[in-house]
Amino acid sequence: MREEPLVSVVIPSYNRKDKILKSVDSVLEQSYENLELIVVDDGSDDGTWELFENFPDRRLSYIRCGENLGACHARNLGAERAAGELIAFQDSDDSWHNDKLEKQVKHLKATGADLSFCGMNRISSTGSSFYYPVHPFHPEKGLEEMLAENRAGTQTMLMRREVWKTLRFDESFRRYQDWDFSIRAAERFSLAYLPEALADSEVGTDSISASVNSYQALLHLYNKHLSLYRQYPASDAVMNRRMGKRLRRIQPEAAAVHFLKSFKISANPYDLFWYIRARIRAGKGGKVL
Repeated sequence: MREEPLVSVVIPSYNRKDKILKSVDSVLEQSYENLELIVVDDGSDDGTWELFENFPDRRLSYIRCGENLGACHARNLGAERAAGELIAFQDSDDSWHNDKLEKQVKHLKATGADLSFCGMNRISSTGSSFYYPVHPFHPEKGLEEMLAENRAGTQTMLMRREVWKTLRFDESFRRYQDWDFSIRAAERFSLAYLPEALADSEVGTDSISASVNSYQALLHLYNKHLSLYRQYPASDAVMNRRMGKRLRRIQPEAAAVHFLKSFKISANPYDLFWYIRARIRAGKGGKVL
């Protein structure tokens, strides 16, 4: 009987000494045992390395970078060192369910897909949670659906090595790198969705400054894949609506531009409503309506 394929799991980490062991344990305690874990310390200065100086599980290897170059660089570095036929990525502040890899390896085999992604529980600091992705995934419309909304968090992905080798993570992204990767994967490879929450992920707070930073990252993603958005007008409308909502509270004039673009594409009264609202707010000097 053929041995199960080796799965290489990469965890990038930056100043997560207080949380990373929970993430590491959730990988090493998987029911699927044929795995290696590569922790890439992205220039931490909080003493993270102390946790791994004499780590008892030989399946774990630790790489310490001399400077902070971002999670995408760390993921790529870890994947370069990986020996597995299959590669998965985990985040340093999240945890996997015990049977995640076992179920996903079976799912990958059963579907014949190049990349499997599963659902996860997004958990807030108050303890409330919701299932992600919000909307289902249909492989026959995979690229269009990924352009409209990311459905595959990095910590939910299990892929054949060739997928990562072909795509790699774009190191110009500090946010939405999983979305960018998912779009490119959907364009070139076959994706399969396992609709079951097999990971738990913390959700950060939503502030005005976070919305502005989110907008810049969305714009970067949108501009990179602009030719694809032009091919899928419905996804283009959704993306412009999303960017408009990121800006509506503090830059209503710029938000109105996005809502108008969305309305011209979709002819949806919902977009017209947001356009008019943004224009009125801009006329009132940005005051809350």
